[in-house]
Amino acid sequence: MAPIAARRASPWLIGAALVLLPALGVSGPAAAQSDPAQVDNAVYDQRLAYRRAARALRAGRSSEFRRQAAKLDDYALQPYLVYYQAQGRLRSMRSNEAADLRRELADTPIAARFYRQWLNAQVRRGRWDVYLEHYEASDDAAARCNYLRALYRSGERSQALSQVRDLWVSAESMPKTCDPLFEVWIAAGHLDQETVWARLTLALDAREVSLGRYLLRFFDRANAAAGQLYLNVHTKPRTVRSLSRFPDTDGGRRALRHGLLRYANREDANHALELWQQAQPKYKFADADAQYIHESLIAAAAEQGHAPDDDPQSFSAAAAERVALALVKKANWPFASRWIAALPDDVAAKPRWRYWLGRSLTEQGDADAGREHFDAISGLRNYYGFLAADATGKEPLLNAESTPADAAAQEALLEVPVVRRMAELYAVDDLVNARREWRYALTKLTPPQQRHLVELTASMGWVDQAIFGARDADLNDLVSIRFPMPFIDIYRRYAAETGLPLHLLLAVSRQESAFHLVARSSASARGLMQLLPSTARVVADLIGVARPTNNDLNDPHVNVRLGAHYLAHLLGRYGHNRALAAAAYNAGEGRVKRWLKDADGLPIDVWIENIPFRETRDYVKALIAFDCVYSRRLGTPVPVLGHHERVISRS
Repeated sequence: MAPIAARRASPWLIGAALVLLPALGVSGPAAAQSDPAQVDNAVYDQRLAYRRAARALRAGRSSEFRRQAAKLDDYALQPYLVYYQAQGRLRSMRSNEAADLRRELADTPIAARFYRQWLNAQVRRGRWDVYLEHYEASDDAAARCNYLRALYRSGERSQALSQVRDLWVSAESMPKTCDPLFEVWIAAGHLDQETVWARLTLALDAREVSLGRYLLRFFDRANAAAGQLYLNVHTKPRTVRSLSRFPDTDGGRRALRHGLLRYANREDANHALELWQQAQPKYKFADADAQYIHESLIAAAAEQGHAPDDDPQSFSAAAAERVALALVKKANWPFASRWIAALPDDVAAKPRWRYWLGRSLTEQGDADAGREHFDAISGLRNYYGFLAADATGKEPLLNAESTPADAAAQEALLEVPVVRRMAELYAVDDLVNARREWRYALTKLTPPQQRHLVELTASMGWVDQAIFGARDADLNDLVSIRFPMPFIDIYRRYAAETGLPLHLLLAVSRQESAFHLVARSSASARGLMQLLPSTARVVADLIGVARPTNNDLNDPHVNVRLGAHYLAHLLGRYGHNRALAAAAYNAGEGRVKRWLKDADGLPIDVWIENIPFRETRDYVKALIAFDCVYSRRLGTPVPVLGHHERVISRS
């Protein structure tokens, strides 16, 4: 079998590319000259044969597989059949066969995947010499451990053991295949106390408390008590209030530093500062450590409502940003403007800080200075740009790219093998591999071709991939692709049924699922509007319709109808405030109830910044921006924030 990379596109493959075009809404001179009925049948038959061959291979029906595969020698997805067939003989495959097959799969994303699987099969078979000979550098922890195990077995013990530390110092538990290597490394005396401290710090910073407890066993007698103390202040920060428990040793200072920061962030930053003032003269902290502790405690105090008197110029950029944001969240405008103005130029130029500096100056009565900052970002198509436009009475700009799609370029692109494979995988409903080919194509195409790829993907009806593809290709001005309106009649139907704005329903679905019909979250939310089955059942009962099954939620009619009614309920509960309803849609009404405590009279933009969950905070910002875009795309523009939405009102 000739290597895939060496094959030329056969006449039928070019025809297959042309057949895709009418279905994708693309036309061109070549397409007009072909016989659509004949080519359609040819492509359809090839796809059916591919499906049958793949099914037969999975079921172990080798005769059926060979019969179907014989029809597919020149099919774009033939490499996948080669790959799937190889899965059954990875353990017995010799090195030269693996190399030949890898060459045959060259210029496809499955080539690297196949080779990794073959190498792993050599480990399972105990062929360490083969693994060592053919290993290629990888970021995968298991692969790196296997390489070092193979290197150690080959006799290069010192070389292997010298590379183990970087693997062992991890914030997470490592793969089981690393255990033999770590045991040998530790037994050989390579694990020093600084390395144990480094990993304990990483683990607890990543909230891996179980791993932290496990790591205590590696401390020697001189460090064991300090290691235990470090863990204690992590799980019970108040421990730090007894300074006498912390010796002025390296380990004692590590535990004290961690304890002060935990206590400040989780309980009482002012008290932590007092403890730090008591401790500083008694402990030999390095200057950099002392500066970091001071900055962190000041930032924590600002987050708890205490405005700092420190000079912001003396703080690191990261610490100054943290303090500035804390002051914004407390609507402490005089201090906020002082700290934002002191940020480094490249940080202060970010839309977030231009907006908040403009807000803080305006709130202090300097409208002209505030407008200068708003004007600098009011033309941007994002949350802060829209808010800035709103603050100055300007119409938010979409900055949409208006150049029409190039049908001929899309037609030509389908003759590129990687794009052809992507389109065929989409056609046979193998979206996982279609996405892999899409990402692979992005690395192989020129910028103009990348644009054509995004437009082609949209014309295929693969809406969510077109949305994310435009982002990945940095084609953010393709607004019609990034903010599409599929299933528009369904959305219109249930917007009318619930009285909700059509643009808001579209904005929620764009944010929730990017219009992927069978999207499913890690929490089991499903479909276009990402409804939890439990929520969907409650809404169904409320409106008097049959309770949906989980699969029913993949039906756009069912999902959009129930999602629209749920959103209508939330808007009614929160006085038609989209920010509050969006927060409840994402995080639940119980959490929003807690977040609204003592928030009466707070400006809505400040309240949004105070949302403690980053996911929900970003969700609310995105939804406000997306609603702004969709309302303008539909020709029914709404204000970025309505008058009733600008301030939290519990009345």
